[in-house]
Amino acid sequence: MEHIWNLTDTNDFVVAMTEHLENKTRYGDDMSVLSEAERIFYITQTLEMEVNNGGFSQFFYNSSGNFSGELVSAFTAIGANATAAICRKAIAAFGRDIPVDRDEREQMLDEMDSDEIDEILDECDSAFYDYEDDLNELNYNFVMKNKESFN
Repeated sequence: MEHIWNLTDTNDFVVAMTEHLENKTRYGDDMSVLSEAERIFYITQTLEMEVNNGGFSQFFYNSSGNFSGELVSAFTAIGANATAAICRKAIAAFGRDIPVDRDEREQMLDEMDSDEIDEILDECDSAFYDYEDDLNELNYNFVMKNKESFN
């Protein structure tokens, strides 16, 4: 962990911290080992990786969708208000609470499969890719402000 704190490049630091927390949680299988600040960072990084890989649809279908209910508060906590608004819109597209349980969520998503939802999620993808918020910088600053919570 000490080597992470010695990194001077913001991107290298965020990537290394992400990898550290992925290992610590066994890739999200044991979130109980994280402090609240680590959890916030993990959730924001997970959403970013999933959306960049396959869009909001992928985020919701994968196990990462377990964090759907925490997205807005996590992005708000790091100061990424534009991204929080995009997440709010993506979640609202479903018109109801998104189940935390992956099997229940997949069933709901399959039953709701509609062009309207896909269109909204595509709009959210496009808005996200504009990167109105500098997520690397915001995540880095969040970690530095909460350094004592990261181990």
